[in-house]
Amino acid sequence: MDKKVTEYFFVLALNAETGYYRVNGNYLSYGVLGAMLMDLALADRIELDGKDVIIKEGSISGLPVYDKMLETIRASHKSRSIRYWLRKFAFKATWYRKEMQKILVDNGILRMERKRFLGIPYSLYYPANMPATERLIHRIKDIVLYNKQPEEYELMFLGLAYACRMHRSMSKEVHERKKIRKALVKYIKENPVASG
Repeated sequence: MDKKVTEYFFVLALNAETGYYRVNGNYLSYGVLGAMLMDLALADRIELDGKDVIIKEGSISGLPVYDKMLETIRASHKSRSIRYWLRKFAFKATWYRKEMQKILVDNGILRMERKRFLGIPYSLYYPANMPATERLIHRIKDIVLYNKQPEEYELMFLGLAYACRMHRSMSKEVHERKKIRKALVKYIKENPVASG
């Protein structure tokens, strides 16, 4: 199963210099979960019927973290909204984030460094391929600033980037970040797929 939206989210949410997330709190939790649900939709494992999430018959992803989401949705006896599922999964958002970090490290998308502070171990994550990260940022800028034609997964990611205020991750310069934010707002209003 392809994990493009989730990969984009992690690569742009991480600060490549410090290894910490630029996106914090609920933006990080709901961003990871939203990206994962978007990947399931793109892989045709779930679909939206109005605001309700419908699981496709016999859907499995082959990845335990995604399959856990699918099993939870399948176990529900009635259709529920995307908002309901995001809130339900949010109780285990840290687990989902850590499992995705492991998968992305194994796939070479992220790299992990183990550190210690006062004898307490912790891990930092960095994008594994900085030239690819720069190309990704350049591609996003091309779409929102110069009207390049996006793929479906890129449209979904743009909606997520807007919701999680990820424009801060796309430039170090304040004036350019403002320009990206303004263009992103306009782009989301004009593209119903991106606005979800």
